[in-house]
Amino acid sequence: MGPLPVLMAIIFFLILLNGLFACMEIALVSVPRARLKRFQKEDLPGAATAMALQKDIDRFFATVQVGVTFIGTLTSAIGGASAHELLYPFLQKMGISPHSAVGQILPILIVTVTISYVSLVLGELVPKSLARKYPGRISLKFAGPFKVFASWMLPAVSLLTVSTRGVLRLMGIKERQAPALTPEELRLMASELVESRQMPTRIYDMLVRVTRFSQIRVEDVMIPRTKIVAVLVDSSQDPKMKEKILSTYRKHPYTYFPVMDKRGENIFGLVNVKDLLLHKEPAPVSAMLRPAFFAVRGQTLDQILAAMQKNDEQMWVVVDEHGTIDGIITLEDVLEELTGEIESGIPARLELGAYPAGPRGFVVDGLITLHELKEHHSISLPQSLYYSTLAGFILDKLGKIPSAGEHVDFDNWRFEVAEMERNRIKEVRVAPLRTAPKE
Repeated sequence: MGPLPVLMAIIFFLILLNGLFACMEIALVSVPRARLKRFQKEDLPGAATAMALQKDIDRFFATVQVGVTFIGTLTSAIGGASAHELLYPFLQKMGISPHSAVGQILPILIVTVTISYVSLVLGELVPKSLARKYPGRISLKFAGPFKVFASWMLPAVSLLTVSTRGVLRLMGIKERQAPALTPEELRLMASELVESRQMPTRIYDMLVRVTRFSQIRVEDVMIPRTKIVAVLVDSSQDPKMKEKILSTYRKHPYTYFPVMDKRGENIFGLVNVKDLLLHKEPAPVSAMLRPAFFAVRGQTLDQILAAMQKNDEQMWVVVDEHGTIDGIITLEDVLEELTGEIESGIPARLELGAYPAGPRGFVVDGLITLHELKEHHSISLPQSLYYSTLAGFILDKLGKIPSAGEHVDFDNWRFEVAEMERNRIKEVRVAPLRTAPKE
């Protein structure tokens, strides 16, 4: 074999070697750490090495850059040095003297363009496409050789790693461990699985609810005080308590009820109708009341769920910072934020009650929470510790008790008081500003 085929074979080999570095770089960055951990538990060859490379990603990048830079420089040097020898027959046929200016520049230009094209296709684009399609398989296969290469290049790699971190510190960029996967990235990955029909839509919906669960507050899902179905008694020792419980049960066939005074300001406990059915006559009915547990406005649903599990109680009373009863929250309310609507014997929270109002938008209950308004109607309003409902938002903006017909405009939406019930906003008409009635 003559020198020309050997030179071309060396250049082609170097381009493929460059492609290997590019392929491994994309593969190791693309493969999820959770998948590598699973491979490691399955004791697959190369999994532990790949995990170690991904853990020290800065050193891995430095190793790749050393390899790519060295290979690229060597390829260019060989191509430039052999350009005239490679293209000498071509220059002769074209009648161009090798010693002329054109004869000196043209071979280098042709070799550079050719090597660049082949390098881009075989050394970059194709390897990176393969790495994106098979990141796990490629990471496991080439993790071992990369570790050996990294040990050979340890002095250069260490110097580059320290230099990189030093420059970042001079730029004021602190080194910190980024989360392996953010909730938003998890939702995006799940949506891709739904699009490729690898995940059912209902599972995706549940996953989205789970990732947002800790951001929802108790006041966003509680049954407000005005909607509480309670057993009202004269005192905790009311002799007619059993009759009142059964009377309330006949009107509202739920399983759990809070037992409160007639003003609805003090709670004596919680009653489970099943306990009443098992009640023995000699013992007072008040003895079967379960102690009430209290949650504070601002607590998140993950905190309440943990408390419910710890105390084995399905209904909690929500109070404000003054200890005033704001509402109640049940296990059903909490679980519905994970699974969707559930039918059970526990009082359900406020029905959304939205119904169309012709070209003027739709009407909702004033006690619809801002969380429900966003979840069901894609209307986002500013959150506050002072209110959690649409009625509270309107009261805050108007600064007074409104009359029917008064409105608040916010973010291309008009919220008009449709009906009042004494001092309470009963219903609100919601309409886009472009279709809202002109004054």
